[in-house]
Amino acid sequence: MTFHIRLALLALLVGTTQVAQAATVEQCKALASADFGQLQDAPTRITSAVPIDAKADVPAHCKVEGYVAPQIGIELRLPLTSWNGKVLTQGCGAMCGEMLGSSGCVEAASRGYACVTTDMGHKGLPYDGKWAYNNPQAEIDFGHRATHVATLAAKAISSAIYSASPKYSYFRGCSTGGRQALVAAQRYPYDFDGIIGGAPVLYQSMGPPLQLFWGTSVNFDKAGNPILDAKKLPLIAKAAMSACDANDGVKDGVIDRPLQCNFDPAKLKCSGSNGDDCLTQAEVAVVQKTYAGPTTSKGVRLMPSGQLPGSELSWAGYIENGKAAPNYGFGSEVLRYLAFDIDPGPSFDVTKFDWDRDPQRMSLSTMSAGNPDLTLFKQAGGKLILFHGMADPAIFYTTTTEYYDLATQTMGGPKSMSEFARLYAMPGMYHCRSGTGTNYADMLGALDAWVEGGKAPEAITGYHIEQETKGPADPPVAFDPASATFSRPIYPYPDFAAYDGSGDWKDAKNFKRVKGK
Repeated sequence: MTFHIRLALLALLVGTTQVAQAATVEQCKALASADFGQLQDAPTRITSAVPIDAKADVPAHCKVEGYVAPQIGIELRLPLTSWNGKVLTQGCGAMCGEMLGSSGCVEAASRGYACVTTDMGHKGLPYDGKWAYNNPQAEIDFGHRATHVATLAAKAISSAIYSASPKYSYFRGCSTGGRQALVAAQRYPYDFDGIIGGAPVLYQSMGPPLQLFWGTSVNFDKAGNPILDAKKLPLIAKAAMSACDANDGVKDGVIDRPLQCNFDPAKLKCSGSNGDDCLTQAEVAVVQKTYAGPTTSKGVRLMPSGQLPGSELSWAGYIENGKAAPNYGFGSEVLRYLAFDIDPGPSFDVTKFDWDRDPQRMSLSTMSAGNPDLTLFKQAGGKLILFHGMADPAIFYTTTTEYYDLATQTMGGPKSMSEFARLYAMPGMYHCRSGTGTNYADMLGALDAWVEGGKAPEAITGYHIEQETKGPADPPVAFDPASATFSRPIYPYPDFAAYDGSGDWKDAKNFKRVKGK
């Protein structure tokens, strides 16, 4: 049966209203045999469509699985009784390979959005890079195509089951999902009305090794043994917090302005024998290099910074268990299978990585999200919200501010940039979630109000929640602000919040806006 005939049948099932707000179980099941093979630029086949009963705060919805040729897996969540007329594409993380955005789509469905996520064109574990070994098509799909075609498929499938085209289309993601966000704005400026991108991996092939691999490599001695033990991280974190916590006017366990923190780890140097309450000279050197970030042998910076004060408790992923540390393994996979035009493969000894020559050899084109020219996206009326945790140990906060500054210059200055794009720095948040600071904010609600109501977000309320597995790009379902430990206003970069000196510091209303440079 042809694509067009199937669409006609689905339209008959749904009805003929211009703006359908609901679908039925029968209409969901009808999708199971739908062939969208003639969908322009995104030939799609649905392999299953299963009605999911309402549960707690998640309404009844249709879970649809399928693929876009040649091998981009997709999963959709389509509300059956409460569609709001909008489609959301949910980003994934690391190297994807699984439907890592599935839980984000469940949350989106709970708010009425039809939502799609994708494996980005390959099957594999999130930290596995072997799928890319001399596989240019897979790298193209992962680099930029998968997000685009998954969105095209989602719009077509939504139009079929609801008998109405989506009114608005949004994207939300963090980490690799943040890269997906910027790639969409740069390469496919007409796909989305609004985009949310957190902690973007600006250069997928270059960024992870330089950031993730550096943190481990500087901790090896000449014999290849770890120098700094993870058990000393609380000592370093406590000292950094003591030095810089009050920079925003209140001691709250959060370093709000890490770039203005002048903590010197040398103050922890042991005066006598080594102990748990001090650092050896070698350990001090490791901490200093970790803060400094990747450099050549001559000290030339390869990135704008390294780790920032406030991130110390999350360094275990770099230094725990030496070469078995998770981030060392992830960085190694990128170096072996994605970083270079000709993949060196599994035999490549990553300990031989040459910090003077190899960064220049890394490929930037297919997976780059570093283009600062967002002219077409702005002209199309798109709105962009970027966010980044200041204590992010995986993708350094300063890489995003550097990109945003360059894009601001390219787009004509702060006023021109703020008309369609804003960056929100989240103090104390780790990579996309967790941390001691504001680790959740309703970015989607803010984007909705901006796109549909024309109200640019002058401040977004950030919350600290103990449920640290969730964050701004993969939120908890039905978040209750009353459940938060504390709240803060998050102002557009470069402005920041400071305690006004009165009232409960846990309440966002007792903070004022301070102009940044």
